[in-house]
Amino acid sequence: MSARPKQQGPLHRLCHEGLLDSRCVDQLGAEVGVNIYETHDSFEQACAITAWQQLYDQLSPGDFSGQLRELWLDQLQCFEEYTNRALRQSCIVWPGAYWFGVPIPNQPNAACEGSHLEDNLIAISRGGAEFELTTPDDFHIMGLVIPHDELTAYANTTLDGGLPETLGCESRLQVDPLRKQRFIRHQRTLLNEAERCKLGPADVTAYRFMRHELQDSLIDMLTSATPAPRPQRSRHQHWRVVRQARDFAMGHPDEPLGVADLCQYLGVSRRTLQNIFQNTLGICPLTYLKSLRLNAVRRELLSPESRYHAIQDAASAWGFWHMSQFAVDYGKLFGEKPSATLLRRSGLSATHPRVVTRRSTDMACNAMPSC
Repeated sequence: MSARPKQQGPLHRLCHEGLLDSRCVDQLGAEVGVNIYETHDSFEQACAITAWQQLYDQLSPGDFSGQLRELWLDQLQCFEEYTNRALRQSCIVWPGAYWFGVPIPNQPNAACEGSHLEDNLIAISRGGAEFELTTPDDFHIMGLVIPHDELTAYANTTLDGGLPETLGCESRLQVDPLRKQRFIRHQRTLLNEAERCKLGPADVTAYRFMRHELQDSLIDMLTSATPAPRPQRSRHQHWRVVRQARDFAMGHPDEPLGVADLCQYLGVSRRTLQNIFQNTLGICPLTYLKSLRLNAVRRELLSPESRYHAIQDAASAWGFWHMSQFAVDYGKLFGEKPSATLLRRSGLSATHPRVVTRRSTDMACNAMPSC
């Protein structure tokens, strides 16, 4: 698999070209055992999961703490993810697969493509297509990625009529809450047992049975699946405006954009823009713009591939000219000084993300496709 992006652009956007080809896909799942990652930064959390492209922006202030437990069963990838701070996530799963995101119940304000994920809903995306999540503080989600052809073949033998034709067109599915809870318990038990037993390459039979049971559990949940109720048109439009605002801001890092610039670009009034951001993210547009630029600087400080080796250079590139105020704003959002972040790039800090088992986070990042 190719290394992660080297230029500035790919640090701050996803690539729709150069995704994993069929040879790389065939290599997925070659490693066995449960990989557990403990991270202290949203950038490192986004890099932890194997073979995805992801960008995370931290929105709520404070120290970040995240964990990912990941298990491969051939080309079937299951994981449990926890993040303690509100995030905006852009994600792409490798081509030829389906991702099912199953949030733990009783987590308000989680959304996929701008639409809430209530307790009777799950998220879904086809591989190769970008999707967006917004997640609250203290968010738990179970994830399962399964090859499209395999899911189709399995469903054809176990579901009347096979998979619904509209499955690939939905971002959310409505499922029976009891079946959803059963799936969560089953996947968590599977991860716990694989971790406890320290299963290795010789445990082929165990993995085969685990894989079969996980497929059955997914199909059981999908038996009750129907398209989720359509969100209010206004909410979908609001989410689209926020996404356009982000793309515009990230495309102009060296320009001092303000609310007036966004209003002109988006064709909305100042009051409308304020209401859209409050209703969608619970923050004002200026706070959002600043958090995007602060997250971009943080990725520059953390990434070994960044072109910037000094804090002032990275900050200036993203429009921060008052270094004292920048340091204050940075500390409020991330709970540490920019210098502490830069130290972790060199591996000199004791707070470097701890990989509990198997691969390092950098190796997980290297599974991401390059541009």
